[in-house]
Amino acid sequence: MMETELTKRIKALTHHYRPKLHTEKRTLRWADEVWTPSGIVDSIRFEDYYENEEYLCRLLDAERFSKKEPYLTEHRHEPGKCFRDGSTEQNAQKCRGCVLRCHNWRIGMMVTCFEVKITYQDFKSRNGHNFHGNENYYCVPKALAARIAGEVPAHIGILAYFEGERQYGLRQFKPAEWQEVSDQTKVLLLYNAMKKWCDGAVFV
Repeated sequence: MMETELTKRIKALTHHYRPKLHTEKRTLRWADEVWTPSGIVDSIRFEDYYENEEYLCRLLDAERFSKKEPYLTEHRHEPGKCFRDGSTEQNAQKCRGCVLRCHNWRIGMMVTCFEVKITYQDFKSRNGHNFHGNENYYCVPKALAARIAGEVPAHIGILAYFEGERQYGLRQFKPAEWQEVSDQTKVLLLYNAMKKWCDGAVFV
């Protein structure tokens, strides 16, 4: 079945839709028409995200740092107490912008699956519901989003396609719930996507 121009346009928009990390570095990779354990998904995306993220204070969390780092602040401030108000608790508003605040994180890889449905009949078809990502979305025209909302499983999100005189894009109509994905499944999805990147494989 030939893809419509609208389907192609929506697919292209999923490639850069709301990345988890806003940075100049390339943290996104995507591929269209990729095999999954249950069939071919319209578009799949792999990206970096903060798997574990926290903010530490060099005074209040001194035990979490190397011996050298707290030593650099001990001659000016008392460890275990905020130098601003003497408290022993962190506060997001108070700590924002503090020179002693440290952003600590670990990068993980997340997978997002996108299935494009242009009509209600397409949505009701048995084909094209291959969701194996940490986040999964139906991508549909704006008018269709409200119609299918009650039939979409709770953990699957909906992205509504809109277009106007000067712009077009995707807006979140329903958020997706995070799903755990095994490393084995991630490797399989990544391998199948890699085939598309390396040799431009086309699956009919």
